[in-house]
Amino acid sequence: MLRSELRLHAPLFVAQAAVSNHTGLIARAGLAMPAAPFGSAAWQLPALVAYLHRLHQDEEDPSPELWRAHTERQTGPVPRPQRRYHGNGLHDPDAVCVLDIQLGPREEETGWPAADLAVIEQEEGACPFGRVTRRHGTEAIAAYTAEELTAEHARLMDRARQHQDASLVRLADLAQRAADWADKVRAAAHAAAVHVQAEKARARITR
Repeated sequence: MLRSELRLHAPLFVAQAAVSNHTGLIARAGLAMPAAPFGSAAWQLPALVAYLHRLHQDEEDPSPELWRAHTERQTGPVPRPQRRYHGNGLHDPDAVCVLDIQLGPREEETGWPAADLAVIEQEEGACPFGRVTRRHGTEAIAAYTAEELTAEHARLMDRARQHQDASLVRLADLAQRAADWADKVRAAAHAAAVHVQAEKARARITR
Protein backbone atom coordinates (compact mmCIF):
# COMPACT_ATOMS: atom_id res chain seq x y z
CA MET A 1 0.00 0.00 0.00
CA LEU A 2 1.34 3.37 -1.00
CA ARG A 3 1.17 6.42 1.21
CA SER A 4 -1.26 8.00 -1.28
CA GLU A 5 -3.72 5.20 -0.44
CA LEU A 6 -3.29 6.03 3.25
CA ARG A 7 -3.78 9.73 2.44
CA LEU A 8 -0.45 10.53 4.05
CA HIS A 9 2.06 12.97 2.64
CA ALA A 10 5.17 11.85 4.44
CA PRO A 11 7.43 8.79 4.64
CA LEU A 12 5.88 5.92 6.55
CA PHE A 13 6.59 3.99 9.70
CA VAL A 14 5.13 0.47 9.46
CA ALA A 15 4.64 -2.12 12.21
CA GLN A 16 3.71 -5.49 10.74
CA ALA A 17 3.20 -8.62 12.83
CA ALA A 18 2.84 -12.29 11.96
CA VAL A 19 1.23 -14.19 14.84
CA SER A 20 1.26 -18.00 15.01
CA ASN A 21 -0.82 -20.15 17.35
CA HIS A 22 -0.29 -23.63 18.81
CA THR A 23 -1.50 -25.28 15.59
CA GLY A 24 1.02 -23.37 13.47
CA LEU A 25 -1.58 -21.20 11.74
CA ILE A 26 -0.27 -17.70 11.04
CA ALA A 27 -2.31 -14.49 10.93
CA ARG A 28 -0.92 -11.12 9.93
CA ALA A 29 -1.70 -7.57 10.95
CA GLY A 30 -0.14 -4.26 9.94
CA LEU A 31 -0.41 -0.64 11.03
CA ALA A 32 1.18 2.53 9.65
CA MET A 33 1.74 6.17 10.55
CA PRO A 34 3.87 9.08 9.31
CA ALA A 35 7.54 8.50 10.12
CA ALA A 36 8.00 12.01 11.50
CA PRO A 37 8.36 12.80 14.30
CA PHE A 38 7.75 9.59 16.29
CA GLY A 39 7.84 6.84 13.68
CA SER A 40 11.19 5.37 14.69
CA ALA A 41 12.35 2.23 16.46
CA ALA A 42 13.21 4.20 19.61
CA TRP A 43 9.69 5.60 20.04
CA GLN A 44 7.63 2.66 18.75
CA LEU A 45 9.43 -0.37 20.22
CA PRO A 46 8.15 0.38 23.75
CA ALA A 47 4.64 -0.52 22.56
CA LEU A 48 5.89 -3.97 21.53
CA VAL A 49 7.76 -4.45 24.82
CA ALA A 50 4.65 -3.38 26.75
CA TYR A 51 2.58 -5.90 24.76
CA LEU A 52 4.98 -8.75 25.53
CA HIS A 53 5.01 -7.73 29.19
CA ARG A 54 1.22 -7.61 29.31
CA LEU A 55 0.92 -11.10 27.78
CA HIS A 56 3.34 -12.42 30.38
CA GLN A 57 1.43 -10.82 33.25
CA ASP A 58 -2.00 -11.88 31.98
CA GLU A 59 -0.79 -15.37 30.96
CA GLU A 60 -2.21 -14.90 27.46
CA ASP A 61 -0.91 -15.96 24.08
CA PRO A 62 -0.53 -13.29 21.40
CA SER A 63 -3.17 -12.78 18.75
CA PRO A 64 -3.46 -10.31 15.86
CA GLU A 65 -6.53 -8.77 17.49
CA LEU A 66 -4.83 -8.28 20.85
CA TRP A 67 -1.71 -6.89 19.23
CA ARG A 68 -3.62 -4.47 17.02
CA ALA A 69 -5.86 -3.30 19.88
CA HIS A 70 -2.84 -2.75 22.14
CA THR A 71 -0.89 -0.87 19.49
CA GLU A 72 -3.81 1.31 18.41
CA ARG A 73 -4.61 2.29 22.00
CA GLN A 74 -3.21 5.75 22.66
CA THR A 75 -2.06 5.55 26.28
CA GLY A 76 0.68 8.19 26.47
CA PRO A 77 2.17 11.27 24.84
CA VAL A 78 3.79 9.32 21.98
CA PRO A 79 1.36 8.54 19.13
CA ARG A 80 1.15 4.97 17.86
CA PRO A 81 0.21 3.78 14.37
CA GLN A 82 -3.54 3.48 13.89
CA ARG A 83 -4.07 3.21 10.15
CA ARG A 84 -4.58 -0.34 8.92
CA TYR A 85 -1.82 -1.37 6.52
CA HIS A 86 -2.43 -4.27 4.11
CA GLY A 87 0.78 -4.13 2.10
CA ASN A 88 4.31 -5.32 2.79
CA GLY A 89 6.54 -2.67 4.30
CA LEU A 90 9.62 -4.49 3.03
CA HIS A 91 8.62 -3.64 -0.54
CA ASP A 92 7.10 -0.20 0.03
CA PRO A 93 9.52 2.59 -0.96
CA ASP A 94 7.63 4.99 1.30
CA ALA A 95 8.28 2.85 4.39
CA VAL A 96 11.49 4.26 5.87
CA CYS A 97 11.21 2.29 9.14
CA VAL A 98 9.60 -1.14 9.40
CA LEU A 99 9.17 -3.26 12.50
CA ASP A 100 8.76 -6.81 11.22
CA ILE A 101 7.48 -8.79 14.22
CA GLN A 102 7.03 -12.55 14.59
CA LEU A 103 5.00 -13.64 17.63
CA GLY A 104 4.17 -17.10 18.96
CA PRO A 105 2.57 -18.74 22.00
CA ARG A 106 4.05 -18.26 25.45
CA GLU A 107 6.94 -20.52 26.33
CA GLU A 108 5.80 -23.00 28.97
CA GLU A 109 8.96 -22.70 31.06
CA THR A 110 9.38 -18.90 31.19
CA GLY A 111 5.83 -17.66 30.55
CA TRP A 112 7.10 -15.13 28.01
CA PRO A 113 5.70 -15.24 24.45
CA ALA A 114 7.95 -16.25 21.59
CA ALA A 115 9.09 -13.10 19.77
CA ASP A 116 11.42 -12.25 16.91
CA LEU A 117 12.03 -8.75 15.63
CA ALA A 118 13.63 -7.27 12.54
CA VAL A 119 13.97 -3.48 12.32
CA ILE A 120 14.48 -2.38 8.73
CA GLU A 121 15.52 1.22 8.16
CA GLN A 122 16.36 3.15 5.02
CA GLU A 123 17.31 6.72 4.34
CA GLU A 124 14.49 8.67 2.74
CA GLY A 125 14.63 8.18 -1.01
CA ALA A 126 17.26 5.46 -0.76
CA CYS A 127 16.81 1.95 -2.08
CA PRO A 128 17.20 -0.75 -0.96
CA PHE A 129 16.90 -0.67 2.83
CA GLY A 130 20.09 0.51 4.41
CA ARG A 131 20.14 -1.25 7.81
CA VAL A 132 18.56 -4.37 9.29
CA THR A 133 18.71 -5.14 13.02
CA ARG A 134 17.46 -8.48 14.34
CA ARG A 135 16.67 -9.51 17.89
CA HIS A 136 15.34 -12.82 19.26
CA GLY A 137 13.29 -13.09 22.44
CA THR A 138 11.81 -10.59 24.88
CA GLU A 139 15.06 -10.04 26.77
CA ALA A 140 16.98 -9.07 23.62
CA ILE A 141 14.12 -6.95 22.25
CA ALA A 142 13.76 -5.06 25.54
CA ALA A 143 17.53 -4.52 25.73
CA TYR A 144 17.58 -3.15 22.19
CA THR A 145 14.63 -0.87 23.03
CA ALA A 146 16.50 0.53 26.02
CA GLU A 147 19.60 1.11 23.88
CA GLU A 148 17.64 2.96 21.19
CA LEU A 149 15.85 5.14 23.74
CA THR A 150 19.10 5.95 25.54
CA ALA A 151 20.61 7.04 22.23
CA GLU A 152 17.48 9.12 21.53
CA HIS A 153 17.84 10.75 24.94
CA ALA A 154 21.43 11.75 24.15
CA ARG A 155 20.44 13.10 20.72
CA LEU A 156 17.62 15.17 22.15
CA MET A 157 19.79 16.58 24.94
CA ASP A 158 22.38 17.67 22.37
CA ARG A 159 19.66 19.45 20.40
CA ALA A 160 18.24 21.00 23.58
CA ARG A 161 21.62 22.45 24.48
CA GLN A 162 22.11 23.82 20.97
CA HIS A 163 18.69 25.45 20.78
CA GLN A 164 18.02 26.15 24.47
CA ASP A 165 14.69 24.38 24.07
CA ALA A 166 12.94 23.19 27.24
CA SER A 167 10.46 21.08 25.25
CA LEU A 168 13.35 18.96 23.94
CA VAL A 169 14.56 18.44 27.50
CA ARG A 170 11.11 17.15 28.50
CA LEU A 171 11.08 14.82 25.49
CA ALA A 172 14.57 13.60 26.36
CA ASP A 173 13.40 12.89 29.90
CA LEU A 174 10.50 10.87 28.52
CA ALA A 175 12.92 8.84 26.40
CA GLN A 176 15.11 8.12 29.42
CA ARG A 177 12.17 7.05 31.57
CA ALA A 178 11.00 4.72 28.81
CA ALA A 179 14.54 3.32 28.52
CA ASP A 180 14.65 2.64 32.26
CA TRP A 181 11.29 0.86 32.07
CA ALA A 182 12.39 -1.27 29.09
CA ASP A 183 15.48 -2.27 31.04
CA LYS A 184 13.26 -3.46 33.90
CA VAL A 185 11.37 -5.70 31.44
CA ARG A 186 14.72 -6.99 30.15
CA ALA A 187 15.77 -7.79 33.70
CA ALA A 188 12.50 -9.65 34.36
CA ALA A 189 12.86 -11.75 31.19
CA HIS A 190 16.50 -12.43 32.07
CA ALA A 191 15.56 -13.53 35.57
CA ALA A 192 12.99 -15.96 34.16
CA ALA A 193 15.59 -17.47 31.82
CA VAL A 194 18.12 -17.81 34.66
CA HIS A 195 15.48 -19.48 36.83
CA VAL A 196 14.70 -22.01 34.08
CA GLN A 197 18.39 -22.81 33.63
CA ALA A 198 18.81 -23.26 37.38
CA GLU A 199 15.82 -25.61 37.52
CA LYS A 200 17.22 -27.67 34.66
CA ALA A 201 20.63 -27.89 36.36
CA ARG A 202 18.98 -28.95 39.62
CA ALA A 203 16.98 -31.62 37.80
CA ARG A 204 20.13 -33.05 36.21
CA ILE A 205 21.87 -33.20 39.58
CA THR A 206 18.97 -35.02 41.28
CA ARG A 207 18.60 -37.68 38.63
